[in-house]
Amino acid sequence: MALHAGVGRVDVTPVPDIPNGMWMAQRHVRAEGIHQDLWLTALALADGAERVLLIDLDWCVLSDDQDRRLRAAVSAATGVPAHRVLPCCTHNHAGPVTQDTYQGEGADLVADYVAALPDRAVEACRTALGGLEPARVAAGWGTSDIGVNRDLRLPEGRAVAGPNPDGPADLSVGVVRLEHAGGAPLALLVNYACHPTVLGPDNRLVSPDFPGTMKRVVETHLGAPCLFFQGAHGDMGPIEGFVGDAAVAERLGTRLGLEAAKVALGLDARPVRRRLERIIPSGAPLTVFVDEPTGEPPPRLVVRSGRARLPVRDPLPDVLAGAAQRMARWSAELGARRQAGADPRAITEAHQNLERERLRHARFEAFHASEHAETELQAVVLGPVALLLTWGEPYSAIGIDIKRRSPFASTFVVSCLGGDPTYVATPAGFEPPQPFQIDNCTFTPAAAAALADAAVELLEEAAAHSAWLAAAPLSVT
Repeated sequence: MALHAGVGRVDVTPVPDIPNGMWMAQRHVRAEGIHQDLWLTALALADGAERVLLIDLDWCVLSDDQDRRLRAAVSAATGVPAHRVLPCCTHNHAGPVTQDTYQGEGADLVADYVAALPDRAVEACRTALGGLEPARVAAGWGTSDIGVNRDLRLPEGRAVAGPNPDGPADLSVGVVRLEHAGGAPLALLVNYACHPTVLGPDNRLVSPDFPGTMKRVVETHLGAPCLFFQGAHGDMGPIEGFVGDAAVAERLGTRLGLEAAKVALGLDARPVRRRLERIIPSGAPLTVFVDEPTGEPPPRLVVRSGRARLPVRDPLPDVLAGAAQRMARWSAELGARRQAGADPRAITEAHQNLERERLRHARFEAFHASEHAETELQAVVLGPVALLLTWGEPYSAIGIDIKRRSPFASTFVVSCLGGDPTYVATPAGFEPPQPFQIDNCTFTPAAAAALADAAVELLEEAAAHSAWLAAAPLSVT
């Protein structure tokens, strides 16, 4: 038994005039075209009876119900247990509206689009499983400054979303190279922490934002499918953000893609070492090196599931606690505008506000009666490489902490696993003036350490079942 891998991809681009955008400040409802296609890419990993499916989806988020439906459909079609079907959104804010409850202009398009997702995921996962073959793995690291801390505190005592170069930030670019037995790339995984919010309220095109261009650049240079997995990005944003020009997303995505491609091209997953074979006499003595096998066993797959127990704030923020009253007001306003035959944009505006309050109220209902909430963790180990997948949007310092304490040489922290993510902030994030994330954060400052501790504990459990242990933990700056 040994590691096997396969890849499947489907196009999940909506119709060009679907409602799009994730911004309350936007003045449009429907998109006016497609910048780049949206993808759902599945990576199947197997080792004997163990199978897991990693899914990269160019959406902002899945709801809890959408997450359950997707996992259930894939599990029923493939036999892979639902808890081994791991959908991760890129957290792209320039895609289509995907709320199940959307009732604004173009609601029929949204409903049809969302309903099709489970079947599309099944198609990609079946392709990936059908293409399983022996695989080798290598991992490496680069760095990119297209991301920056985005909790900007202004001198007048206000916190805004904008570049804060003095704030904590994880700029590391993690790359996993999976190879065919012959050495050619089979798949590339890129892990980077940054909100895909280059495109903002003025953008009217459906786009995957910078991760879309990044994947295309890597694939051009490596000739194999590339998957993007979002890092610990809760306080990370792009150095140029909230613009309407898709060329900016392409430029930043190209920069990240070239860095990832450089790292990938320098990786070699073959179990060999270089040995000096001979020296050729010449004007200068010329060395000839050859590869010789190291005798390392083939990489194995280890998967472990866990939960993080995060302390819930008491009381919850007013923005969540008061959502029921605001939801009732916007529901009445929506009905009044419809009765009066208001402009479709005015109706959609009321619906957007209603949806925002509905989401906040759902979070209040989910968390207010509990002292702690349990959130999903998954550890997927490929030989010497560990992927730690977590629900939610953790701050970058949490990801750095997990990487430093991991027993594996290369650990990639992947966020936005599953449905309906919310922020997990560090104690520093709660310092005044507080950024908007804290108003929507259901957890106490102690949740950061609780999440990191649970993640490291799960990695240590996985390491106990793996033949590959790190000589020393990764140094992350």
